[in-house]
This record gives sequence, C-alpha cells and structure tokens, in this order.
Amino acid sequence: MEKINDKIFGEMSYKHSWEKSGSFIFLDKEYKVNIIAQAYKGNEILETQQNNYLQYQEFLDKNSDVIQAKLKNYLKEIFDINVKLDEILEPTSVIFERDNSWGILFECDCDLENGMAVFIKNGDIKVGSQDDFL
Repeated sequence: MEKINDKIFGEMSYKHSWEKSGSFIFLDKEYKVNIIAQAYKGNEILETQQNNYLQYQEFLDKNSDVIQAKLKNYLKEIFDINVKLDEILEPTSVIFERDNSWGILFECDCDLENGMAVFIKNGDIKVGSQDDFL
C-alpha cells in the first residue's frame, strides 16, 4: 500500500484514493471517520483539497444551523420523518473531491442502501443521497 506524508493532511495511505482515520465534531458530538482525498493512482493531493481540509471544521461550526435545517428538510421531504438527526445519521467519511467540493457521507437508518451526504462547493450547501454526489 502506497503511503505519503502530506504537508496538510499528514500521513495518508492510497486505496482507490488517499485515506486516513480521523475525527471531527458534528451535532455537538465527536465522530471517528475516514478522511478521504479523491485521487486516481499516481495523483497527488491537490492544493484545493488541502485548503478545504484546513477550513472544513470551521465551515461546519459556522454553518451548523443551516446544515442541520437542510438535513431535516431533506428527511421530511423524501422520507416523511422528523427525528433528531443524531438518532438516524452516522457520519462515516469526510471526502475532499478534486473539483473543489467536499462533503460528509452518512449512514442513514432510513436509506441503508444509498446513505446520505452533505456536499459543499464554493460555500453552497447541498443535501441528498450519496449517489447524487459520488
């Protein structure tokens, strides 16, 4: 398995993309997740991915209310459910794409097959199934 020590991400291993274990705070809880920088074999991590990684926790903190409202709205519209988010969603990965977008992938009790995702590009927050973004 190929490994690098990126100046921003730290030690990463390549398995279909650059990955490492990490944690972040969401919904006032700390979650253990996979940190992923998308890349094809032989590609290095891009500066845009590094910049997004440096800023993602601050972005989540500043936009927590908006993100939670969008998640709740999506769950209500698509699945007609209204529950506490931490009862139905479990973050699994934070992924930094090569197109300057990044997102959080969730396991979701109401959609076990597709999961859910929150994706951010240029400050625009979108919510949908993981298939919508990956």
